[in-house]
Amino acid sequence: MLIELPHRPGAAPTSLGSWWYVGALRDAARWAADNATTDVLTLARLTATGVLPDEVEITWDDGLDYVVADLVGDPYWHDPAATVAPDLYHLMGFDTRDRGVVRLYLALPARGTIGMDVATADPKSRKSRPVGWWASTKLIALLNPDASESLEALRVPGAVGPHCGGVYDATARA
Repeated sequence: MLIELPHRPGAAPTSLGSWWYVGALRDAARWAADNATTDVLTLARLTATGVLPDEVEITWDDGLDYVVADLVGDPYWHDPAATVAPDLYHLMGFDTRDRGVVRLYLALPARGTIGMDVATADPKSRKSRPVGWWASTKLIALLNPDASESLEALRVPGAVGPHCGGVYDATARA
């Protein structure tokens, strides 16, 4: 199947950026499956049927996907050992805890594996957090060994997980 989307400046609002295309492709593929079509989906057809989104639509899955890709430094997750900060952490896995919260299992050189809860949704509005909020930068600041009090302030007393020795709640910060 071929899907034609706007690709010239001005064809789609410039403020929508690359994540508009993620939603447009998802919506077009869903529409094609629902309508059992394998035809070329032209821009005119997608526009006429109202398939293309007017605004960027970030789903819960997009938010989770973006966080994991940002932490490993690989938008396609090709290298399971990848990390943007190998001296600080390696992402060992993750587990969705609640709508908009994911527990990241991070192997830290000096501490072993910890569970770090981060929000993939805005803590106040509960809407999906926009992609591009730099989860790795915030996490690196919290894991800075020269400022270990930042991480300790987030420790959930007495909490341990089945895959970690301690749980930290960064949902309001990272």
